[in-house]
Amino acid sequence: MHQCQIFTNLANSFSNVGRFIEAIELWDRALRLNPKFGMARGNRGYGLSSYARGFYDHGHAHVMLVAAHDALRSARAKSAFYEGDYSPAKAFFKEQEDQIATQMPVAKFRSSINLNRHSLGRGAAEKRYRTWCLHNRLFINPLNDLGPMAVAAHDVLTLPSITRSVRQRGVPPIIGFFNQMKQEFVSARYLYYDGIHAEGVHYSDRDVRLYNTHDYPAYSLAVEKTRTAFRLAYSLFDKIGFFLNDYLELGIEPTQVSFRSLWHNPQKRSDPKPKTLRNRFVDYKNRPLRGLFWLSKDLFDAHFLSCMEPDAADLNTIRNHLEHKYLHLHLEWAPSAASRSSANELGYALSRADFQAKTLRVLQLSRAALIYLSLAVHREETMRHGSKSDSLVGQMVLDTWDDDWKRGDF
Repeated sequence: MHQCQIFTNLANSFSNVGRFIEAIELWDRALRLNPKFGMARGNRGYGLSSYARGFYDHGHAHVMLVAAHDALRSARAKSAFYEGDYSPAKAFFKEQEDQIATQMPVAKFRSSINLNRHSLGRGAAEKRYRTWCLHNRLFINPLNDLGPMAVAAHDVLTLPSITRSVRQRGVPPIIGFFNQMKQEFVSARYLYYDGIHAEGVHYSDRDVRLYNTHDYPAYSLAVEKTRTAFRLAYSLFDKIGFFLNDYLELGIEPTQVSFRSLWHNPQKRSDPKPKTLRNRFVDYKNRPLRGLFWLSKDLFDAHFLSCMEPDAADLNTIRNHLEHKYLHLHLEWAPSAASRSSANELGYALSRADFQAKTLRVLQLSRAALIYLSLAVHREETMRHGSKSDSLVGQMVLDTWDDDWKRGDF
């Protein structure tokens, strides 16, 4: 019960700061421990409803609102377990349930939804891959946060409609930029999958002479695929910072932009004063953007010791050694190598299994960041819509880039 309480309270904190994707994961962890835990059921329902209201796709929003309604209702069922009197919470859950019911015909939508009537691919290998992605919540599709359902087995989330002045001609470059980040993510995801499922020695590794350093190192093409997946996924954070600097017109010099520096006014390292938020972000009503801010704290802020995301604490150190120093990966059953860990400034030691777990986590965090980015743009466009002038008219409709065209041979 205490673990359920901890996971639920931590999830509530994540949700309050705009990191609702990680919050859902934590509510689900509480419910795996005790499926009847009422506060996890109810808060999860409220979190899902808040998440759904940020969507630009009404179809996806309706699916998630039905799930939110069902979770809120289950929190008041006789089977729900509460460790005390939670009458105010139950009343709040009832209020949120009724609010959804007044906005949409829940029963009608529920009966029309078939979440598993969708293809998982053409062959057995693709189906295994997509099933693995679903269970690890790695599709760039908010519905994947509801669970491993076939409807979510496609990377459908893009940027919402972008409003521009008629003086700005052509396709906004940020659309292509988001395309590229999304492609890098799905490529990193597959490289990771391929690396952890590889069997045997690849022919490219044969006759590569390496010395036996007596610390059971992990060397192979499969390991390098995992390393590359980590690099690609981690690099997305600074690219998101670059995207936001351009889209929000923050005016930061391109050479100074990073996911870490985006949020605060410039300050010398020797300055003992606390960092201050850029004026643009003070009292800014954009919840997904707030989620990105707090995600950056967990990844990069060395002074933010009370880290909300314990799994993220070492990711920056690992990335630093991976890119600039020596990240020594060793086999799982080699404790002597692990004991030397980061004591040596030249190298940082991890077992191959630990590195795989860290890489999966950075994939999940970068996936969440891309979804927050899309929803943050949608929120920004919604706020801008109310102040559009008459000069902001016209519409450009973009087709999708067909799968057959991705080969590049026309």
